[in-house]
Amino acid sequence: MRALAPSLLALLVGALALARPAAGASRVTALFPSDDFTVADPAQLTGRRVALPLPNCTVDPSGCDEIRLLNQLDGFSLNPRVALRVSAPLDLGSVTRDTVFLLPLGGGAPVGLARLVWDPEGRTLYGHPERLLNQGSRYALVVTGGVRDADGQPLMPSGGTPATLGRRLEALGVMASRVVALSSFTTQSVTADLEKIRRRLDQLPAARLRFDLARGRRRSIFPRREIARMEHRRHVRLSDDPYAPVPLPLALIPPAEVNLVAFGAFSSPSFLTPDRIVPQVPTRTGTPRIQREEEVHVTVMLPAGPKPARGWPVAVFGHGYGGDRHASLLAVAGTLARHGFATLGINVIGHGGGDKGALVIERAGRETVTLPSGGRGTDLDRDGQIGPTEGVGTLAGGRLTLVSNRDGIRQTVADLMRLFRAVRAGVDVDGDGAPDLDGEQLYYFGQSFGGIYGTLLVAVDPLVTVGVLNVPGGPIVEVARLSPVFRKFVIRALRDRRPPLLNGADDFHESLPLPDEPPVTAPHPGAIAVQEFLDRAEWLSQPGNPVAYALHLKLAPLAGNGPKAVLYQLAVGDRTVPNATTLNILRAGDLLSSTSAFRHDRIADQLGDTLQDPHAFLTWTWLPSVAGIGRAAQEQVARFFLSRGARIEHPDFFDPKPHGVPVFEVPFRE
Repeated sequence: MRALAPSLLALLVGALALARPAAGASRVTALFPSDDFTVADPAQLTGRRVALPLPNCTVDPSGCDEIRLLNQLDGFSLNPRVALRVSAPLDLGSVTRDTVFLLPLGGGAPVGLARLVWDPEGRTLYGHPERLLNQGSRYALVVTGGVRDADGQPLMPSGGTPATLGRRLEALGVMASRVVALSSFTTQSVTADLEKIRRRLDQLPAARLRFDLARGRRRSIFPRREIARMEHRRHVRLSDDPYAPVPLPLALIPPAEVNLVAFGAFSSPSFLTPDRIVPQVPTRTGTPRIQREEEVHVTVMLPAGPKPARGWPVAVFGHGYGGDRHASLLAVAGTLARHGFATLGINVIGHGGGDKGALVIERAGRETVTLPSGGRGTDLDRDGQIGPTEGVGTLAGGRLTLVSNRDGIRQTVADLMRLFRAVRAGVDVDGDGAPDLDGEQLYYFGQSFGGIYGTLLVAVDPLVTVGVLNVPGGPIVEVARLSPVFRKFVIRALRDRRPPLLNGADDFHESLPLPDEPPVTAPHPGAIAVQEFLDRAEWLSQPGNPVAYALHLKLAPLAGNGPKAVLYQLAVGDRTVPNATTLNILRAGDLLSSTSAFRHDRIADQLGDTLQDPHAFLTWTWLPSVAGIGRAAQEQVARFFLSRGARIEHPDFFDPKPHGVPVFEVPFRE
């Protein structure tokens, strides 16, 4: 395995210019990351561009594809896989936040290393920062004489320390003479492209929502009391039998709560190529190019009762991975309508089936109406099937595998920003000449994948000042690695890679600890190469990583934005998006005080086998035995919106008696 896929560090030996040590002395032979592996590029915000050496492309063709993608970026990952290669085994107990750390060169506290892995064969220590680094910033990787080899001897020093850095170190109590090795590096820009897309959308005329999707361009607006049944005929095959019928749970939006259901569409610029990427542009001088215009369908549900003078406040809901706007919106719209919110939703790119799908609306005493369902899936792999998420990410096994759904996420954020601007401009749903939606009261909530891309949306868009993010996680590759539901996608990627990196019969062994776990000292054969693959995937996907945007919600708002009012809802024991990945977001943005937790662990033994994964608790309203839990979580969302993000209320309106214990915790305590 190591011969077929040598680690990147092996290609970088010699990166560190070391003084010639005494014969036989233990010493550092290479450090990573380092700006020695970048080139000057004034077109980039950082002034640098990554320039890693390519492996042997005949032996490692996928490695060449991966490095070529990384070499388009303007810096290193915000969560870099730090590597310290030495000439002799280390005493790992001597590696602490005081002896090896990352020092922000623009000022700030040093960052220690966690998740340590010792590779005895390569004599290399790997680790990750204890916290996410800032984008577009310079850091020094500092190794001090406090690090010892396995015999207890200090490492031999390298050349001198720059005077400016020496003064910074001395202010921390570290004498420059104690530094045995260091490298400086620059982190990548993460939010630049999405901010440019937002500014581009602001320059365009606002989209117009039209509600004329019925045959003959007739109105596609229906009083709820007239609808007897709805069915989504999902387009799933390119054949003579293309549909999979999905009955929709109409009972979740009774006429007493929802008065009007409307199906509309608007035009949204797409920045995606057919390969499902947003082509890389220089982060300072470039702007993502509009590839085409796409018709995006939207569902609007208006509450029962008298309409406010300015129209109904708006809550846009983002559905989860593999879902669609039809069933998902029905699960939440009733609760929001009871509190006076119109609920809107679109399909994520690649979701909802293909574009030949239909929505069948049976009406009491009136003709049945068939509408286009607005599916955004595509047969990307040309196998004649349209999967539930096919088209949100790049083709698996191809040269763009590592991009995955990074740009599908960003395109969905662009579509949502386009929708919010359409609502702000004014929307007359029922055609009476008066606005039905209040363009000044705009809110967002999203579940799972909707919480992931929703984190990006809330951080980037000034129109969205209040948001609820339910059970998100990040980075995406970590969600997939740790999730029993999604791990199969990583297995496939490792198996299909050329050469393959799958180091187990039907699974992989990554030997990668979580932040609070002890160092790994005997990694499984092939695990180091797997770790490198995972690191490259995370590095490349940072512009679509909610963890990288969390800092910008409150602590460091992006240009044009102020601090956002956010509520994160998580489920303890989540098996789809593991809690560790949700905590990555919360820690990166210092958001633990803005959380609410469903304590599924307290009642799991009372629930049946089908409810052992609490991931979907927000939409459990369709299950009578746990509908109260779903309603309570939705009530918390609605009340957070009613307070305009000022209050996170405890869901004490949920009656815990059926389960005997309180099932919510506000705020969540780790």
